[in-house]
Amino acid sequence: MKEPMITNPFQALRGICGRLCRSLQRPGRGQVMVLVCVSLIALVGMIAVVTDFSFMQHQKNMMQTAADSAAMAGSEELAYGDQVAAGKADAATNGYTDGTASVTVAINNPPSTGPNATNSAYVEAIVTKPEPTYFLRVLGVSTISVSARAVAYEGNGPDCIYVLNPTASGAFSANGNVTVASRCGLLVDSSSSSGLSIVGNVSITAPTIGVVGGYSAGGSSTLTPTPKTGVIAASDPLAYVAAPTVGSCAHTNFSLSGNNGSSGSPYQLYAGTYCGGITVHGNAVLNFNAGTYVLAGGGMTTSGNTTMTGTGVTFYNTTGTGGYGAISFAGNSTTNLSAPTSGSLTGILFFQDRSIPSTDAASTITGNSSSTFDGAIYFPTTALSFVGNSSASGYSIVVANQLSLSGNASIGSNYTSLTGGSPIKGTVLAE
Repeated sequence: MKEPMITNPFQALRGICGRLCRSLQRPGRGQVMVLVCVSLIALVGMIAVVTDFSFMQHQKNMMQTAADSAAMAGSEELAYGDQVAAGKADAATNGYTDGTASVTVAINNPPSTGPNATNSAYVEAIVTKPEPTYFLRVLGVSTISVSARAVAYEGNGPDCIYVLNPTASGAFSANGNVTVASRCGLLVDSSSSSGLSIVGNVSITAPTIGVVGGYSAGGSSTLTPTPKTGVIAASDPLAYVAAPTVGSCAHTNFSLSGNNGSSGSPYQLYAGTYCGGITVHGNAVLNFNAGTYVLAGGGMTTSGNTTMTGTGVTFYNTTGTGGYGAISFAGNSTTNLSAPTSGSLTGILFFQDRSIPSTDAASTITGNSSSTFDGAIYFPTTALSFVGNSSASGYSIVVANQLSLSGNASIGSNYTSLTGGSPIKGTVLAE
């Protein structure tokens, strides 16, 4: 950028004062004029210093933006070991390229100073550049080194309901008597003018509601806050989670009717590959022991007055015996399930195989008012109808290609039980 030509104010003012002194050399007035000239020089000097430092502050503000962005970009890549390259690349997009025009961009993990100096989960960005002065050159100061610093880390993402279909009308929908209270944000990727559509006595409350396209709200429905339209579409926030391995069949076409176990005790199921899926009906009482349940074809179907519990469980729904089958929880079932709190599937409760086409059957996960689903309900390529709650101290995450809500749902965001917090991450500036 070409520097502006600025006249030296001290030289100009000295000339003015000299002329005034020579023209006003009368008895009794010379001393006053000298004092006036000295005062003017001091005043202009202060103005000059303020002007230079105002310019430096403007440069620092721009530098701070670059440092903030670089620290956040670095923290996003921390798990992949690319934090230095990512941070410097992001600083360059903001006009500060390391090694050019005397610019220095340092990306440090852990930070070099501050309260997080020993924490490897944090990434520090420091942007430094010598900036030219204008008026301070008179005092022999031709440049001032300006620096900005930021520290960021990967925290819990602000959103927990994602609808990924890019074009569908009513990609997110709610009809009838529906009340949804979410402690985390809702984001709809559909560019349709009615990508988010609610009709009836519907009330949806969340910290933020965003939609790429538009929304429609009919009847006595309310959306709080008013959705923000034209937002940037989000990519699949759980795309990084590796799918479980499908092993050999431990069970084929497993079906449970009634208790089928010892009197008064829940029937016990154990992790493994269930070829042909799992069917539970009647008044069955069933407990899923901790682990990963691979539904290799057939999906999972429950009906009747079933009662199901499970702690530290993941259900991976893929194709296999009999072809792909949806998850279908129906009837007056009481279901209390929670995802693992550590390991590669931390926070993942239901996981639909990403290779399943969007034309395959939609899944329905419902429960009565006592049912809780603590974990991610993840159907990235198929539609989902969901009615469920988080436990009072828990959380729910819903990611689906299309999503329909009905009934009443309370969606929490307390991730303290999980190692590393929410499986959906968001960069957070710490310093």
